[in-house]
Amino acid sequence: MSRSSRNLGAVVAFLILGLVIVGCIYVIKVAYDEPVPTVQETTAATLPTEPSETEPEEKRIALFQTNDIHGFLMDTTCGDSTKFQYRLAYIAKDVKNARESDTYEDVLLVDSGDIYFGTPVSNLSQGAAMRAAMDVMGYDAVTLGGHDYVWDVSKSAADDFCTLPAYTLGDITGDPMVPVICADLCYANNHNRTLFTKDYVIAEKGGYRVALIGYIPDYLNELPKDLADYYEIHADLTEFSARVKAINEAEKPDITIVVAHEDALTVASALSHDDVDLVCGGRTHEAQCGYTGDGIAYLQSDCNAQGYSRAVLVIDKDGNVTVEDPVNNSIIEYPEMLYDTLSNSSYFDSEVLDISHKAWDSISDQMKEALGYIETSVEKDGIISGHTTSGGNFLTSLMLEYTKGDGAIAAFCSKDAVCADFVVAEGGIFELSVGDMYKLCPYDDVWLIYSLTGKELAQLIADGFKDPAFGDQMSGIRFEYNNNGTLEEPEIEIVSIKFTNGTKVDLDDTETTYKICVTGSCASQPGSVFEGKTPLHSKDEAPVDNQALIEVLRKRRDGGNIHIPADTYSRGTCLNMDDIPEGETNADGGEGDTAGEEDN
Repeated sequence: MSRSSRNLGAVVAFLILGLVIVGCIYVIKVAYDEPVPTVQETTAATLPTEPSETEPEEKRIALFQTNDIHGFLMDTTCGDSTKFQYRLAYIAKDVKNARESDTYEDVLLVDSGDIYFGTPVSNLSQGAAMRAAMDVMGYDAVTLGGHDYVWDVSKSAADDFCTLPAYTLGDITGDPMVPVICADLCYANNHNRTLFTKDYVIAEKGGYRVALIGYIPDYLNELPKDLADYYEIHADLTEFSARVKAINEAEKPDITIVVAHEDALTVASALSHDDVDLVCGGRTHEAQCGYTGDGIAYLQSDCNAQGYSRAVLVIDKDGNVTVEDPVNNSIIEYPEMLYDTLSNSSYFDSEVLDISHKAWDSISDQMKEALGYIETSVEKDGIISGHTTSGGNFLTSLMLEYTKGDGAIAAFCSKDAVCADFVVAEGGIFELSVGDMYKLCPYDDVWLIYSLTGKELAQLIADGFKDPAFGDQMSGIRFEYNNNGTLEEPEIEIVSIKFTNGTKVDLDDTETTYKICVTGSCASQPGSVFEGKTPLHSKDEAPVDNQALIEVLRKRRDGGNIHIPADTYSRGTCLNMDDIPEGETNADGGEGDTAGEEDN
């Protein structure tokens, strides 16, 4: 080869080398111009390195659980809007913070039932406010409590897709994809599983498959009889345990969690740790957490969104699962942190807070309407004598006043029908509003009128001593009795009954009847004297407690009677005296204005 050829080749090589260098510079420039998926600005010192071949020792998934919220999207019971507690917005923010944290691979959020019923902001929208909040919060699954059937369950609590139904709240609309799970709820006529719930769902979390399996106890006796007859619940825990095993075998999940509307420890104790990692419970309104002797973790928070439960699911590199730090987080120790103030703004999820405001705005005017005032405290646990409470007297007196046009001469309810206290300061008064009536009776129970004989009436009163659910509070009636047992195990002998209109009752009479008003929940108790009887008005035509209370008090107010008498008479007199707890009176009367009872 000639020198000139060698020189030409050198030039060409030099030119090629130059082009390569320029190309590399261009590639590097393009690489820096493209967006880099990292929060901080990328520099030469922070360029990604080769991926490590070492897998992390463990992965962590946070679990949050709520139960028995009962419509407490917010707590408005104080009546002062500056002190409303925005409870669910606060909980939602804690969940959101966990989702945004680098500590966890993912977050699970579940609810164990009794979601909707109990506050005006939920009741008056038939749960729409709660569904909107739960949609925004991104629940992974919920189960059903007995109170979730108060409205049409397949329209307000579940839909044909086995998810929470669509909602409209002012200008807010949505259709949640939150699964509703109950593995043991069936139709009574064909024993098939209900079409509006799933047995379970598989949630994909942090690369793991989590089985969420629903369980409910047999709470059919808490439902109206016509509704209870429509369903059956296969609540046997041995049967449910077998169902869990079958689901695990079919799905091969990495983690199995039971979401139950039942006492968490009770359910967890009936299952095997080979099948279940965690049980989230509810219903009993008792905060609890821990581990069974078999090692199953269990969680359950308090009611009314006063807090939530949480735990951490830890999965090691071999796929072994442990549940760490099951705890109950109360949020009400410092209620001022739940007020919607500028200084508290960082504590709340803004979307759930907005839903809360719109829920209240939609009902606030009617909630503030004044109905009258009381001068004597009305309390659910305000014992006057024996079983008689000031709250029970107040409610049954108004029940009787409302239904006396239909001929009712006595009224009965359970002590548990009274759900609020109205405490009057010494020498003062307490102004009652429409909102207060929804607090007093939040569950939309109905008032039914039945005809009872003297013998049945005596049995009803005696049953109330054995179980308040039969109806231990009453108005329009006085009775005398002996307790031939003990306070813990009473054996009640009814000696005499007299209506306050002066009529004496023959306790052995099985022919003469008297019209009695009673709450639907008492009338539906299995074994009650009302079983098999037909009420004067059907349930669909019967008055609803809170609405009827508002109606009767409006009528009083519009007639110029803004003072609402508080009846403090005892209803029963124990003749052998051994039945009277220390500190109580056996007098057939009491202090205060008793016009409410006497006028009836």
